[in-house]
Amino acid sequence: MNRLFLILLILPAATGAYAQEAGEADSLATAYGTGAGLEVVITNSGFGLGAYVNGAIGTRTSLAVDLNIGSEKSEREVKFIGIGQNFIPDKANYFLRIPVRLGIQRRLWKEHIEDNFRPYTQFTFGPTLGWVYPYFDDDNDNGSYDSGERRYEGFGSLLKGELRFGIGGMVGLGAHFGESTRVAQGMRVGYSFNYFFDPIQLLEIDEATTPARFFGTPSISITFGRLF
Repeated sequence: MNRLFLILLILPAATGAYAQEAGEADSLATAYGTGAGLEVVITNSGFGLGAYVNGAIGTRTSLAVDLNIGSEKSEREVKFIGIGQNFIPDKANYFLRIPVRLGIQRRLWKEHIEDNFRPYTQFTFGPTLGWVYPYFDDDNDNGSYDSGERRYEGFGSLLKGELRFGIGGMVGLGAHFGESTRVAQGMRVGYSFNYFFDPIQLLEIDEATTPARFFGTPSISITFGRLF
């Protein structure tokens, strides 16, 4: 009975001490919840660049807004590099996608992991703009590349493009590194997806190719930013 009484006496004090320590940790963690910066995004289609803004709404939770721009390619695309000429067989159009997303970033295991490693999970969703522009000058409008037609390199036909609208999202798991309350750096691994209301034709039209509305890809984001 004496031991039980002692435990009952100590337990509230221990709980109060833990709550105080947790409260102190919470006040410090809030310093890591608000910031802005840049990100480099790597997907199956290549590299992209973007920016993000986070705003703390709690000691573990922040509103997350991000915007990035990158290319979208068909899984069947293969680029051949020759002397004086590079080409991609069967390619019909270039495609840039610009997602603008709003969501939640939630810090994980804050009480159990030091502040120099801050894992989090994130989910964002929002509108996506797409810009489709031609890979070659289709003089006869048959949807296929013919001998004598001009191929465009890079952004050579960017102004000949069309705007497309869609929606998309991202779900990911990442971490920020370092104890600084001024500079933030981190990495996130996730899955990004976009759905466009009008189909996108990336390859020349044939029996095995149909325009696509949905595009999904694993993604890796490397972030560099400033905390406020």
